[in-house]
Amino acid sequence: MHDILFKNSTSQDHTRRDILLAEAYDQQGVMTRTLKHFIYLVKDHALLNNPGKLNKWLQKYTKNGPKLKNLSVLKSYNSKSGEEKFEVQIAGNLYILREQDIFNVDFTQIFKINRKGDQLKHLSH
Repeated sequence: MHDILFKNSTSQDHTRRDILLAEAYDQQGVMTRTLKHFIYLVKDHALLNNPGKLNKWLQKYTKNGPKLKNLSVLKSYNSKSGEEKFEVQIAGNLYILREQDIFNVDFTQIFKINRKGDQLKHLSH
């Protein structure tokens, strides 16, 4: 068995993008589920060919620079149930140049792997 789910949605005003990829498969009695989830939210933008607005934008954002707001990594393993979990979450801010625009974008990225099966019981990690 191998199931894949893919969703890609953008808000009507193009300020929010949500991308999800989920996968589940059974390999030799071990069920593995993976999830990749990316969320991007445009907070502000300026036109590069408009010096007045661009200077205000640069003064507002470049003094602090892009930021990594949160990074978490979690791993767990239960030898009795044969379940293993791994999760990474990253949240931050970045700047994107596209054609004549510069964007201030907040983002969240989540990556999860869950595995469960009798073969994972009593393994040492």
